[in-house]
Amino acid sequence: MTVLVWSQAAGLVAFGLLSGTAALHSVLEGVPVAACALLAGSARLPRRLRAVAVAIGLLTASALLVHLMEGRIEAHFHFFVMVTILATYEEWLPYLLGAAYVVLHHGVVGVLAPHSVFNHPEAIGNPWKWAGVHALFIAALGAANIIGWRLNEDARLKMRRSEKRFRTAFDDAPLGMALVAPDGRFLRVNRRLAEVTGLEGEAMLKLSLGDLAVGGEEWRIEGAGGGDQERRFRRPDGGIGWCLWQHTLVDDEQERYYICQFLDVTRRKRAENELSYQASHDALTGLPNRADFTRRLSAALTESKNVAVAFVDIDDFKVINDSLGHGAGDRLLALVAERLRRVLRPGDMLARFGGDEFTALLDGVEDGDHALRVAHRLADALRAPFTLQDEPFADGSRNGAHHFVTASVGLTVSGAGPAAAEELLRDADAAMYLAKERGKAGCELFDQSIHERAIERFELEAWLREALARDELRLYYQPEIELETGRVTAVEALLRWEHPELGLLAPMRFIPLAEHTGLIVPIGEWVLEQACRQLVELDAPELTVSVNVSPRQLASDGLVDAVTRALEGAGLEPERLCLEITESAVIVDPGASAVKLRELKELGVRLAVDDFGIGYASLANLRELLPVDALKIDKSFVDSLTASGEGRALVESVVRLAQALGLEAVAEGVETPDQAEALAGMDCSHAQGFHYARPQPPAALAQLLRADALGELAG
Repeated sequence: MTVLVWSQAAGLVAFGLLSGTAALHSVLEGVPVAACALLAGSARLPRRLRAVAVAIGLLTASALLVHLMEGRIEAHFHFFVMVTILATYEEWLPYLLGAAYVVLHHGVVGVLAPHSVFNHPEAIGNPWKWAGVHALFIAALGAANIIGWRLNEDARLKMRRSEKRFRTAFDDAPLGMALVAPDGRFLRVNRRLAEVTGLEGEAMLKLSLGDLAVGGEEWRIEGAGGGDQERRFRRPDGGIGWCLWQHTLVDDEQERYYICQFLDVTRRKRAENELSYQASHDALTGLPNRADFTRRLSAALTESKNVAVAFVDIDDFKVINDSLGHGAGDRLLALVAERLRRVLRPGDMLARFGGDEFTALLDGVEDGDHALRVAHRLADALRAPFTLQDEPFADGSRNGAHHFVTASVGLTVSGAGPAAAEELLRDADAAMYLAKERGKAGCELFDQSIHERAIERFELEAWLREALARDELRLYYQPEIELETGRVTAVEALLRWEHPELGLLAPMRFIPLAEHTGLIVPIGEWVLEQACRQLVELDAPELTVSVNVSPRQLASDGLVDAVTRALEGAGLEPERLCLEITESAVIVDPGASAVKLRELKELGVRLAVDDFGIGYASLANLRELLPVDALKIDKSFVDSLTASGEGRALVESVVRLAQALGLEAVAEGVETPDQAEALAGMDCSHAQGFHYARPQPPAALAQLLRADALGELAG
């Protein structure tokens, strides 16, 4: 406005000179306006006083212009322009001052010097009348300006309120918001977005959407849909977050930008990932679970890959759970999983299939031999002892001791034709059960014969569940000979199954099934009761009977009660019953086994370690931990007795050990006279085997006991 006043002063001088007015007169016309311009430009004066100086200067310029133009009507339009300009102040004082100036100038100067204001006779003769006419026009102009002023004020007020609401909604929004240029640069960000991204607001204004991207992901904004999009973003600390992103284009005549909204969904995404992980992984071992393994196997078969499936089952794991507790069992499973994982090749997949079962997907196998080599690595990985946390149990034993675990592994290899994942798993499972039937701790490769055996095993299991109820189980007895006298001093009870269709079945056909299904516990109780009762019926007071106790029986809580019931039910003296326990059952947890065997020993029964020498037992534990009465030398040692000097030395060392510990030594599987003679020469106390007698039913055993001479027995 001050510049405008200066321009009016200069314009008056120039107009005067151009219109023929004397130079001095022209300059003097511009002086009062210039004086007003000087006052308006003075920073020391209040703003309102400076505005008054502007108003007086502009209106004075209009009056002087009318004077220079000798009152012509055209010059009066300058007043209207200046009054309108003064309205831009939107303040009452300069505006009212302008209106009053016009009225006074037209009236007072019109009376004193009418020709300097008007150029027509009517106005010259009635200056106040025309001053009033001009005042009416000025009033009309003022009214129009006031209305425009008011409308502008209302519009600005609404705009300020709208801007305030937007700013408040933007800055205080519970979700991150940003104004983003079409090229992705941040123009403005709110507090929540700064919190979500971990960046300062000012720092974000130097960045673009692309600076938040993770890896090769893009935050495209132009040409992208405005709907919800999930995006990852990187925080300054290196952490990764997730947001739900949407944007809206704002396109007006002045600028073009996007309003972007960022909803932080990191917690939800982590929860989803956690749920997804839990749905596909085992919580205990962290391995993929059955569902994920089956999915991965199906995918590999779809790609026509040559793969193998290994089914790994921990041998006698229920014994571990029953003796050490489920907590220790869980810790052991986690250690087993870690060992198995370490020996697999890159690209292979290990999963926990359920319980104590693991499966491995072996990728790129060449043939069955190749797969077997990997399977043997899996089995061998478990041979070293496991050490659990050193915490005492209620019985005083500690699970910090070494625990030995074996596993049976079944294998199947995908063929040239299409195969289903469930079929491969079924076949590997069948091969695993064959490995268990053949003595456990081994590996078997599936073939068609195994499938047939699996079907037979399934049918056999169904029959076995009813065998007790149908009275199909039988006991056979094999004599045990005292080598010094040649007398039969004991018999071992051996279980047989008289199957209605398959005939008489040996234990290896059905005992593994009984162990797996848990039927071995009720069957074992039946064997105890029958062996004690039939021994009493033989009426041979000097005879004892040996009964095998399975690992699952030894771990069960009801074993001592079952033995007590069997003895009392038959009326048999406890010392005439010998319970045979294998090394593998004992070594699972020597401490817990020792407690159970001491309870049995308190009943008065005899105890023997069966198949001695083929397990992992510590020789020192035999006397300190287990209150045994006899060691039964495994048949595999007896077979090598006369074949090599090493075999003889091994058997002799076991016999000497038993003698040193005050235990009986019983050789199993004696089949030749040479073996019998060699054992007698070592002072082995007892022996049994086909050389003396085969297992036989109770009636045949009764006839054998009535024989007078050992020669008849040996013959």
